[in-house]
Formats: sequence, C-alpha cells, structure tokens
Amino acid sequence: MPQNSMMTEAVQIRNVVIGTAGHIDHGKSTLVKALTGIDPDRLAEEKEKGITIDIGFANFLYKEQYRIGLIDVPGHEKFVKNMVAGATGIDIVLLVVAADDGVMPQTREHMEILTLLGVQRGLVALNKVDKVDSDTAELATEDVKDLVKGTFLQGAPVIPVSALTGQGMPELWKAIGDAIEATQPKDSQGVFRMPIQRVFSAKGQGAVLTGIPISGHVKLGDNLVVVPGEQRGKVRGIQAYHRTIEEARAGHSAAFNLAGVDHTQVERGFNLCTPGVFEPSKFFSVRLSLLPSAVKPLKHRAEVKFHVGTSELVAEVQLLDRTVLNGGETCDCELMLEAPVVAGIGDRFIIRQPSPAVTLGGGRVIRRERDKLRRGDADLMTALNAWAGAADDPGARVELAVLDAGPSGTDRAGLVPATQLMAAAIAPHVEALLASGKLSEFGPGRALVHRDAWPRAEKALVGVLMRFHDDRPAQLGMKAVTVQQQLGVDGRTFAPILERALHNKLVEQRGELLALPGEGGKLTVEERKIVELVGKQLEEALLNPPTLKELGQAARANPDATQNAVDYLVGTGKASVLHGGVLFSTTALNMAREKVVAFLRGRTEPAAAKDFKEVLPTSRKFLIPLLEWLDGQQVTSNVNGARTLR
Repeated sequence: MPQNSMMTEAVQIRNVVIGTAGHIDHGKSTLVKALTGIDPDRLAEEKEKGITIDIGFANFLYKEQYRIGLIDVPGHEKFVKNMVAGATGIDIVLLVVAADDGVMPQTREHMEILTLLGVQRGLVALNKVDKVDSDTAELATEDVKDLVKGTFLQGAPVIPVSALTGQGMPELWKAIGDAIEATQPKDSQGVFRMPIQRVFSAKGQGAVLTGIPISGHVKLGDNLVVVPGEQRGKVRGIQAYHRTIEEARAGHSAAFNLAGVDHTQVERGFNLCTPGVFEPSKFFSVRLSLLPSAVKPLKHRAEVKFHVGTSELVAEVQLLDRTVLNGGETCDCELMLEAPVVAGIGDRFIIRQPSPAVTLGGGRVIRRERDKLRRGDADLMTALNAWAGAADDPGARVELAVLDAGPSGTDRAGLVPATQLMAAAIAPHVEALLASGKLSEFGPGRALVHRDAWPRAEKALVGVLMRFHDDRPAQLGMKAVTVQQQLGVDGRTFAPILERALHNKLVEQRGELLALPGEGGKLTVEERKIVELVGKQLEEALLNPPTLKELGQAARANPDATQNAVDYLVGTGKASVLHGGVLFSTTALNMAREKVVAFLRGRTEPAAAKDFKEVLPTSRKFLIPLLEWLDGQQVTSNVNGARTLR
C-alpha cells in the first residue's frame, strides 16, 4: 500500500514513473485516486465535464524505497497528443479497461502508441467488475489478452478490480509492486535532458518548469538551458511530489525553479538541458515503421503530426529510397518540421494522420540534420543505417562522428554535440579508437581524423560530379566552388581533397571546370550548333567580345543554353573568362600576348596602361582585364601600374 508521509527521503530512494492508458470513461482517474488518494484531474473543465483533458499527476512512496510518480493521461481521441506527452518517460504502464465496455478504439490506439514508444513493462486493470457478471468479466479478460498478444504486455497480469468498491485492489497492489521492483533505473550519469510538460510562474519564484528527466542529473546551482530559445538559467529550487530536494535524477518527475528564464517564452515541447549539447532543428533523419494496421500507404511528402518528447508539430515525410511506405514496413527517411525542436539520438517518436486523427506509426530518431537530404543516394542510406545502429552504442557514435567530420577532423569538444554524450563518456572510446588505428590525432588543436576520411571524401567528390554528369551530359564539368559547396566543406579542406582526387586520376580539370574522366561534352545537334555560333562570334570579335546576352541573341539561344555553350568553350580551352567575367577567345588572348611581348621588347622604359592602347585596340573595359591576365600568366610584371616583361 502507498505511504504519503512527509518524511525526509534518503538518497537511496529510487524513482519510478507509472502512466495510465486506456479508453475514455474506463475509470483511469478514479483508479489513480483509489490508489493514491489524490485526484489527478486538476482543471475546472475536467471536473465539470467529468473527463480528463490534460496530463494529471499523483504520487506515493512504496516500501520506503521507491518514490512513485503516477501520470494520468486523457482517454478521449481529441486529446491523444496530451496522452503521448504524458507517456514520455514512463517506466510502467497501467492499462485500464472497463469490464462493461471491453477493448475500445482508444484502448487499441494507446497500446500501439505505447509499443512504438518502447515501453517495456506494465499490467492491466480490468476495472468496473462490480458492474458486470462473472461471464462478462471473463469475456472482457479474453478480449484484453487478444489485444496484447505479440506486444510487451503479452503475459502481463490482468487484474479484475473496482476502483469504487475496492474489489481486487490488494491483487492490483501486488502486481504493481512486482512491476516496480523489476524496473531498472534510468541512466543518471549522462547528459541531462527533460522534455517540458508544464510551465508556469510561481509568485516570488519566477519560472517553474516540470517534467520527467530522461537522462542525467541536476543539482541546486547548476546552469541549464531551455531549447529552443537558448534561455539560460541557474537552478535555484527543485521539487518532486511537493517535496524540496537538492538533486533530481533521470526518472524523477520534478519541478525546477530557474533564475533568469522568462516563463512566457517557454512552452510544452521545449527541453531543459545541459548547455552546449542539444541543438534544435527542423530536420531529422529517422527510422520509421508504419503500423500493420495502417489503412493506406504513406506517400512521399505526406503531411503528418510528429510527436517526440512532449512536443507536437506538423512534419513532411521525405522518403529517401522509395515513393511509398506500406503498412508493416520500415525505412530510414527524413522528417521536415514546421518549427525547430530538440530530439536526441535514439529518441522514440510517433506520427499521426492530421485528419481524420489516427496513429500511423513511429520509430526512433537517427540524428539531427542541418538541411534537406538527397533522395536516391546509396551512400547516404548506408550512413543513416550506421547511425541508426549506433543509437545504443556510444563507441559507434564517437567513431561515426569523427568520420562525418571529414579530413579536417574534429576536436574532443566537438564530439559532445555530435554524439550527445558527456566528455567523460567520450574519452575512453576515443582512446580505444586511437589505439586501434581507426583514428589519428594531429596539429596544435589535437584534431581527430578517421582513417577512412580521405577515401570517403574522394568518393563524395566523385559522387557530386557523377550526379552532375547524369543530369547535364552536354556540359563539360562543374565549377570548383560549386563542387565545394555541395560537399559542404570549407576551402582549406576542399583543396587537399581535390588535389588527391586529381593525383589519383579520379577527377580531371578542364579549364575552370572539374569533371570525371570520359564524361561530359556530349552535345546534341542543336547544342553543337549553338556552341559553333557562339565560338564564331568570339573569334570574330577578338579583343572586343560581345556580352553573354549579345552572344545569345546572335545564336538565337536562351540564357541557359548560351551559358552552357560558353562553359563548353571554356572547358575545351577555346575561351577563357577573365576578371570581371569578361570572355575572350583563346585566339584573341594569344594575339594579345604576342602583341604585348613585341611591344615591350621594343621599349626601354616600363609602359603605363594607356600605352598599351597602341597595340591592343580595345576599350579600357577590356584592356585592364587583359593586362591583369598577362600579369597572372607571368608574361608581364606590374609595379605601381607600370609594366615590363618578366
């Protein structure tokens, strides 16, 4: 039986959270009150209408060893989002089924949600047995057993009870006690994170945030951050079940009083975290399973409601390797959210159809993404599969995070947000990977680099160019800066990647373009005609070339086709783009070189820019780029505007 004395709790007392589930009007709240003496319905509207709308809370002390938080959730289909928020962080589910109704729609949906959320332990209270005869109660029991077959509740006790008369309560207490004692404690040594369930302002205290921490621990005086929003505050008070405590741990339903946090800028769905670890995002890769009961397939770009932690947001499903996901199937995909949210590696989530509201499926978060992912990318799918497998493997997380950092590597501090692990937990895995030779360390910043980083970067570079050639077979190649942008690396990292790829003859340079050997330049008859017309104009114009627009008009080509022709001419060495985007044929540039060399050989003094107009009949608009090009070609030497031959 429960104990609710105001005794001072010893440090060794463990915290366990039990959550109710079940259809509306099956007596969940009444049963909670019978168990704890506390009415979990706190809202006036709930008391007036006689239904649970939002999450309710109660607690009791079991055997002076376990502080039990009991979360009561609404059973009405309109409030399933509140049910999901309440189910976050529970250790044990108490599924309540009314004997006079049996299994109902929300009974089934709640079971699907609890299974998708990864709840592992629970029991069933067959309530209201005082209203039915023994045969009806027996039929209801069989109904429940059919429901839970193949789920985590298969084989769990089904206890006939009456919350009103007290019938079966001793048996229920025994089953609850057995489940409590079999529950394993949550990880209290990791990074602290708590999805926020409620937020309010207490008079004279400021912001109060409540929820169930899912990892880590916090003491008075610690600094925490609310994300999204990045509000930072110091913990100046902690309460659990109306008792003041000095430390809260994972699984400890608690309320935190934070100095420096504006409660009006915080809402359910935000997270209270250790600073510097979790970044909110609108993009998450996930491993998604569609329920076998799904009536129709989930299509690419379908809009769903995404529930993770205590948050609910609209999301678009990006199927990366298919166009539809059928009932009972699983795939790795991306969710694009309407607003940023925090979700950790391995977090459980639910997706629901917006209208009519029904649970579609769920799964686990693979990792936070910075942007929309490419579809049909085999290497990406391999990477996502590796990260999905690393959700419960800290060592694998560390290795993958270093590999993802590429040839430039990462320091140990950068591994904290990448792996969502504490520095102390990361250190032994880094040392083991260094000892195995998978990682190396160099430079004053002690950057960690994976041995597969260079081959992987070269492969990614080849992949970018391969996709380009597949999409644009006529073009000779991509500009280097565009390749760099698509790889997502800085210039210092890109230069050695390109150098290695060129050395290994994986890539070749065509003027200012990069390409794969043997690819590009496959022109259609019409494209070849445009190239010939544009090339002819450049040859005839010599040192006074037309603009891109003028070239297009003369060739009767649109801007894209004209630019493609110019890129082809540059890539094949028949033209060059000088400073300011000025375009010259190679014939014109060779002529300019010869004339300038002959001119300067005949002079005894350096020549100013205006002097070159004697041999280069063109305007200043073209003259200056030509002279700068000759400087760059090591033909001339420029000292304060006066040029001589090198």
